[in-house]
Amino acid sequence: MLKMIGVLLVVTASTGLGFSVSRDLKLRIDQLHYLRKLMLMLQGEIKYVKAPLPEAFASIGRRIREPFQAFFAGVAQDMDHCEGETFQEIWDRRIREDLRETRLTKTDLESLRHMGENIGYLDHEMQLGTLGLYTEQLENEIHAAEKVFGSKSRIYHCLGVMGGIFIAILIL
Repeated sequence: MLKMIGVLLVVTASTGLGFSVSRDLKLRIDQLHYLRKLMLMLQGEIKYVKAPLPEAFASIGRRIREPFQAFFAGVAQDMDHCEGETFQEIWDRRIREDLRETRLTKTDLESLRHMGENIGYLDHEMQLGTLGLYTEQLENEIHAAEKVFGSKSRIYHCLGVMGGIFIAILIL
């Protein structure tokens, strides 16, 4: 009887692991879509409202959800209370502090970090160009992530179930 309960727990746990990995892939895609939306909002603030970066980040930070809310609000606050830090230093620190709990990959965060290198010191037109380029990169990354999700999601589900059954057979 205890073996059967153990087998059931092992199969359930491995199945849950497979579904969890699949869910993480989906969350990454959702966060990439949301980040793209935020970059379009930032573009709009710069282009139409003609807001300087601190005001643009603060305005967007008040209207969005976590974890990006803390990031945008933190960048705005740090820029207002600049204590000898460059925009790039503020941007990098905020990415490390506020976006570490996201499902974004290191490559995604590095791309975001690189975008921040260029946006902090340029004029409005160059900022808009940089944001436009980054938005295109995000669209490409979203498309690639969706292709990966479509193929790997089922694999992770099946591997979770099959791995649990294999371990259960070994236990029995």
